[in-house]
Amino acid sequence: MMLSRSTAKAAIRHGGGKSRLIPTTYTIHRLKSSGCPVTGPILKKVPTLPFVGSMIPQHSGLPEFRMSRQYKFNSELRQKFGEFIHYGIPGFGVGLYGHMYTIFDPNEMAKVVRSEGAYPSGLIEKLWQWRRAMLESGSVLVSKKDSSSSDGETHDYGLFDKGEGWKRHRTFLQTGMLDPVAARGFLPGIVLAAESASSVAPLHAQNVNEYMNYTAFDMFCSFMFGKQMNTTSTSVSTDPTVKGENKENEQFVTAALGVFEKTNAMNLFPLEFLMAKFFPWYKTTKYQALQDDWDTVREIGLRLIYDFVDRYDRDELDEMEKASYLAGAIERQRESNDITRDEMAELCLIALFVGVDTTSSVTA
Repeated sequence: MMLSRSTAKAAIRHGGGKSRLIPTTYTIHRLKSSGCPVTGPILKKVPTLPFVGSMIPQHSGLPEFRMSRQYKFNSELRQKFGEFIHYGIPGFGVGLYGHMYTIFDPNEMAKVVRSEGAYPSGLIEKLWQWRRAMLESGSVLVSKKDSSSSDGETHDYGLFDKGEGWKRHRTFLQTGMLDPVAARGFLPGIVLAAESASSVAPLHAQNVNEYMNYTAFDMFCSFMFGKQMNTTSTSVSTDPTVKGENKENEQFVTAALGVFEKTNAMNLFPLEFLMAKFFPWYKTTKYQALQDDWDTVREIGLRLIYDFVDRYDRDELDEMEKASYLAGAIERQRESNDITRDEMAELCLIALFVGVDTTSSVTA
């Protein structure tokens, strides 16, 4: 679990605002020699360098991070350095060295979560590539600040930031999503999508990852729209008419995964972050490719959402669509006016887009 700046601060603070020393190896030796009891994991500091943090394994001793073995990275990190680690990843961490903390002990992580307060800080606000793409694509989730913040930022990125804007967007998005009563209404469609995907699993034997991605899209669309997309089936169809009718769905899945893959790839190169920070008008080849995928996701996803809203207004939804998350979101938006219609559409787009990768990863 990677912790951002305020989370890292929370890890060394307790109630009442009193600071507690991080248990470094030196501190532990001092406490033991004085007879004081020692609890909690020991903080291990990994060597860092300016601009590149700990990303040079030969210097830092950090396990090599490659896309082909990304799921092994945290396991190897824990085995080598222990439960509580301080190291540097520019773009995610803080300052010139990209300082950040990782804690693996769930009991200690629970203390961090309980100490974060009303406006916690998390990894999502460190996704500078997504924030930039949102700003440049004209997302209504991004607003201009009255004055720049201490880090020079002139915009609030709502769900991808922290503070009141984040809380407003997050509260709306999670309402009707995590409620057990609402979840029971989504299950029949999700089960149906899973059953449909299972029936064509043998046809995807040569590319199981692709199968998982399409299955995730179908399951999440059932939740979001109450509709069976059957992309897992149509993607292996030999009927050109069927392929043509579902072309956009396949494009959405491909572009959504492309955003995630390109984000991960860019995070391996600190130069990408530095170029964006100091030359914000310049677009590297990697960032331009990410933005192209982002624009595809946004164009197709918003069209699906607004088409659903129009059908809702014309009372054309069937019973399963009426029980969907989006139908409930439309009702909540109009009753509360806590967010605008366009904000609702973009929040649902984010949920749909992120759901493709996260659902397929968990399923895998």
